[in-house]
Order: sequence, then structure tokens, then C-alpha cells
Amino acid sequence: MDKLGIAKKYLYDNDLKLVVMKDGIPLAISTDRGIKPVYDVYTKELHHLEGAYIADRVTGKAAAMLLSEAGIKGIYTDLISDAAIEILEQYPILVEYKKRVPYILNREGNDMCPIEKISRRVDDVEGLIKGIEEFFVQVGTTRRGAR
Repeated sequence: MDKLGIAKKYLYDNDLKLVVMKDGIPLAISTDRGIKPVYDVYTKELHHLEGAYIADRVTGKAAAMLLSEAGIKGIYTDLISDAAIEILEQYPILVEYKKRVPYILNREGNDMCPIEKISRRVDDVEGLIKGIEEFFVQVGTTRRGAR
């Protein structure tokens, strides 16, 4: 089984939302939904991402921006947005997915995901992180500046 396949199998076998694998070892895992797992690894354990293989349930533009900036080698995702594919294709990143969509929907399924909206308004990772942190403050997920 290839390295991306190992990450994918670990994701499914353990009913996770995100797994970061290097050399067949899970370095970061999460059962949280949304951007939070990728944001947490990027802001708290960035060293785990360089050269890693990622398995994720949903990958929008924001996650693609963070993961590509961190230097991952490959990603498997169940659902990916067109904007995420565009970002990842700019790097030598292996990308596999189950379903591609124009954009990621919010949890109610009636509008674009708020993080996807934020990612479309910014051009760099610093602006993206600021937007995500402001969103977390609005929804009560974390306090401003907490990393």
C-alpha cells in the first residue's frame, strides 16, 4: 500500500476527520470538524506537516492553502472544492479525492462554507489565518491570538 493509501486507511479505520502521517506513523489526528484540525496542526505542530501525507474528510481552499504552504507531499480527501484543487496543483502534491465540488457548503447545506468565503477574500496564508481566527472568535471556538 502506498503512503497516501496508508493515511486513508488509518482515517477510515479509526473514524477520524484528519490524519497526518509520516513514514506510516500518525503524527496528528483529529475528530473535530471543519477547518479546526488543519488550522490546529498548522499553527501548533507545523513541523509535522512538512513531507507528510494527509487524509481529510473535507478540503476547501483554506485547508489547501495551509497544507500546501506547509509542504505536504500528498492528500486524500473525501470532498474537495475546485479552488482547493487549483491551489494544490501549483505544488508537487499528490492529490486523490472521492468527490469534487465547485465549493464547500456550510453545515446546513444552504450556503457556501464561511471559511471558504474567507479564503476567497484573501491572497496569503497570514490573511487567511487572521480571518479564521476572527471567525473562531465570532463563533466562540477560541480567543483571538490563541495558538
